[in-house]
Amino acid sequence: MKKIVSVIGVMVALVLSLTGCVKMDVDLTVSSPEKATLNMVVAVDKNALGERTFDEALAQIGASEETLFQGFPEGVAHAPYDKDGFQGFTITAADKSLTEISDMSGQFGPKIVIEYRDGLYYFAGQGLGGNDTATVTEAKMTVTFPGEVTEASAGGTIEGNTVTFDMRTAAGPLTAIAKEADNSAIYLSILFLGLAMLGAFIAVGMMRKPEKTVAHADHA
Repeated sequence: MKKIVSVIGVMVALVLSLTGCVKMDVDLTVSSPEKATLNMVVAVDKNALGERTFDEALAQIGASEETLFQGFPEGVAHAPYDKDGFQGFTITAADKSLTEISDMSGQFGPKIVIEYRDGLYYFAGQGLGGNDTATVTEAKMTVTFPGEVTEASAGGTIEGNTVTFDMRTAAGPLTAIAKEADNSAIYLSILFLGLAMLGAFIAVGMMRKPEKTVAHADHA
């Protein structure tokens, strides 16, 4: 099995060689107790590249896109990232089980654990606080659950079903707990639709009854 190179490690090495800044944003979307999607952006400030291309900058530290992503877990895709003055890669593990996401996350980015137990979702990750983050411009960890977030560790910003952490300042474990999806609105919609259809059938039936009675009288 080929050794998986840490993308973050390579990007930080690149930043240090260029005296630039790195951006690392992690977005985890949990869609159900069975599935989740992990997206990560790792990019370097384009101003630090100067006249060099991104590939040339990687070559300067003995890396390349091919060596960076060889041996990655099956089903993990990557694509170029060039936005908001940063250039690098997006890495995506789409529609994986919660166990797969937990197992593979640390192979190319921050280690996270996501579990579903007794009707609740439990998330755990790690911040960068306490480490040298001078070269890190942005490092966000955003987790979106099917249901409302009820609890998060210090520094987590809760907005409904989503919690966001600033990994630059968050020291120690990042944790959150969320509920299952609230399907009450869907159930009410189905109930109202069923009642409406039942009412329509009754109305049609009542309209047809007089017609049959008149037709019988004419025949007599």
